[in-house]
Amino acid sequence: MDANNITTPLAFLAGTLSFLSPCVLPLVPVYISYLSGNAAAGETTQKRGQTFMHALCFVGGFTTIFMLLFGLPATYLGEALNQYSEAIARLGGLLVIVFGLHALGAITIPALNMTRRIDIAHGASPGYIRSALIGIAFAAGWTPCIGPLLGAVISMTFTQPAAGLFFTFVYAMGLALPFLLTALLITRATNLIRRLNRHARIVQRVSGIFLIAVGLLLVTGQFTMMNSFFIRFTPEWLAERL
Repeated sequence: MDANNITTPLAFLAGTLSFLSPCVLPLVPVYISYLSGNAAAGETTQKRGQTFMHALCFVGGFTTIFMLLFGLPATYLGEALNQYSEAIARLGGLLVIVFGLHALGAITIPALNMTRRIDIAHGASPGYIRSALIGIAFAAGWTPCIGPLLGAVISMTFTQPAAGLFFTFVYAMGLALPFLLTALLITRATNLIRRLNRHARIVQRVSGIFLIAVGLLLVTGQFTMMNSFFIRFTPEWLAERL
C-alpha cells in the first residue's frame, strides 16, 4: 500500500474534526481530569508528565478499539470484495453524503446524536490501566457521534482495498494528537478549548461540508484519480520517506 496519497491527510483531518466536534471537545478537560485524578491539579513538570502518560494510555485504548472494530474488518472486507470495491465505494459515498447533510442540519438521524458518557468518581486514584479502559469506553460510547467522520474514512478505504488498518490508525492519530497536546499543556489548552466551544456550530458545518465533498468524490469515482494526480506531483525525496 502506498501511504503517499490524498487519502492519508484526509483521514487525519477527519480525526481532527472529530476532536473538534461538539460531542467531544467540550468534554476533553473533563476526561483529562478524570484520567489523572489529582495529577492535573498542579502545574509542576512531574504532574504534567503524569497527566500526559495517562492521556497516552487513554489514546492507546481508543486507537486499539478503532483498529480492531473498524480497521481490521474493513481490511478483510476490502480484500474479500476487491472486485466490487468500486461499487462499494460509491455506495459508501452516498452514505457519507447523508452523514454530511446530518452534520449540516439539513436532515436529522437520531442514532448519530446518541452518546454514552462515562461516570467515574472524580479524584479517584490514577491508574494507567484504568486510563486505557476509559479510552476503550470512549471509543464505544462516542462512536455514534463521531461515526460519520469515521465512516467516511472506512468508505475511503474501498478506493484502496486492504488499507483499512492504516487509514483507521491515521484517523485515530488525528483525534489523538490534539488530545495529547491538551494533556501536556492542560491549563492553556483548556482555556483555548473554552474559546473554541463558542464556534462549535462552525466546526460542525465544516465537518458537514468535508463529508459531502468526500462523498461526492467517492460517488463520482474521482477519488482514485485524485490520488494518482497528487502522487505524480509529490517530490521523490518525500515519497522515499513515506
